[in-house]
Amino acid sequence: MNWSSILRAVVVSLLLISGAGVAVTPAAAAPAVQMSSVTVTPDDPVTGERVSIETTISNLENSGATVRITDIYVRDSGSITEYARVENLGSVAPGGSVTVPVSTTFETPGQKRLTVNVAVRYGGGSYRHYTYPVYVDVEAPTVKADLAATSQANGTGTRVTLTNYGNTNLTDVELVASTDGEEIERNFVFDVGPGSSRSTVFDTDDVAAERMTVTARYAAAGESHTTTLDVDLDEEAPVLGEIRLTGIEATRTGSGLRIEGDAANLGTTDAESVLVRIPDTETVSPTAPAGEYFVGAVEGSEFATFELTASTPPNASVSSVPVEITYIVDNERVTTTQRLQIDPAPAMAFGAGQAPGGGGPGGGPSGGSGGPPLTLIGGAVAVLVVVGGIALYRWRQ
Repeated sequence: MNWSSILRAVVVSLLLISGAGVAVTPAAAAPAVQMSSVTVTPDDPVTGERVSIETTISNLENSGATVRITDIYVRDSGSITEYARVENLGSVAPGGSVTVPVSTTFETPGQKRLTVNVAVRYGGGSYRHYTYPVYVDVEAPTVKADLAATSQANGTGTRVTLTNYGNTNLTDVELVASTDGEEIERNFVFDVGPGSSRSTVFDTDDVAAERMTVTARYAAAGESHTTTLDVDLDEEAPVLGEIRLTGIEATRTGSGLRIEGDAANLGTTDAESVLVRIPDTETVSPTAPAGEYFVGAVEGSEFATFELTASTPPNASVSSVPVEITYIVDNERVTTTQRLQIDPAPAMAFGAGQAPGGGGPGGGPSGGSGGPPLTLIGGAVAVLVVVGGIALYRWRQ
C-alpha cells in the first residue's frame, strides 16, 4: 500500500471541505439610485382639478449596475390608498436620470400627506424600493365671476369684461348680448384664470333698444354656470380708470417676500403715473431692489406687470401685506391701499436665503407701460443733469 498517495488524497479532501483555494464570485454591486426631486403642479389645486406629480429618478455615476424602473405610484401616507401608478418605465444606466409624471385628482379639500414610491430592479432580479414625502394643499373650488360694461373710448360699441374672482378656471366661455329677448351677438373668449379678466366688444351703435342684457356662460369646477348683466345703453358712459392688483404671486425668500402681479385698469380711461409701493409697518417693510415700483401709464381695460420686495420680522407669520397704489386719472391723483393675502407656509420651490429678483418693465398686451424702481430712475436723472448741465428733472412723489 502506497501510504504517501493515501496521505496526499486525504489532505486534498480536507482542503476542499474547508474551502481553501476555492474561487468565490463576488455578488453584483448594488446600484446608487436617488429620487432627486418631486414637484407638484399646480401648487394650490382645487378639488376635481388634475394634479401632476413629477418625479426625477437618478442612477448615480458611481452606481454599479443599470436599473430598470418597474413602478412609480402615489399613496396616502400611512395607508394603502393609492392615487396613481405607472409601470414598466424602462432602464437607467449609471450617470443617467429620467423624469416621470403621474397625475391624479382629489375629491375632498384639505392637506394631503402623500408618499411617492419608486421600485427598481437590478442584477439578477434584486429589487430596491425608495419613497419621498409630498404635501399637497387642496382647496374647495370657489366660483365667483362678475360682468362689467363700458362704452368704447372712441365711442364705437360696448366693451364687456368678465372677471374671475374665484380660485378655479372658467372655461368654454361665451358672452351673449340680447335685447327684448332676442340675441343680437354672440362672442367667445379665452379661458379666464383666477384673478384675471377677459373682454369682448359688442357692436351696439345701431341697436335701437334702450337696454341690453349680456349673459356669460362658462364651465367651472365641473359644472355649468351663468352670470348676467343688464346694460342701460342710453346712460352708458366711460368709466374712470381704476387700478387694482390682480394675478398676485407671492414667493417667500430668506427673510422676506417677493410679490409679482398685474396692475389692472378696470376703467375705460387711461390711468397715468401709476406707482405701487409697500408701506413700512410692524409686520412688513419695503426693501431693495423693489420696495416701490413705478408702473407708468396703464390704458383703459389693460394691465401692466409689477414686482415688489419686502422684509418681514424673523419667525413672523404674515398672512397679508398692504400695498399702496397711487395714480392720476382725469387730472386727479388717487391713492388707495389693497391688502394682498399671503400663504403663511414657505414656498417649497425656493430655498432660504434666495435673493429676490429685481423689477423690470411692465406692459400689457396692447401697450401698457412700466419701468424700473424709482431708485434707478433717480440715478438716471442725476446722470443727465451732470452731463447736460441744462436740464432739471424733478420727481414729484
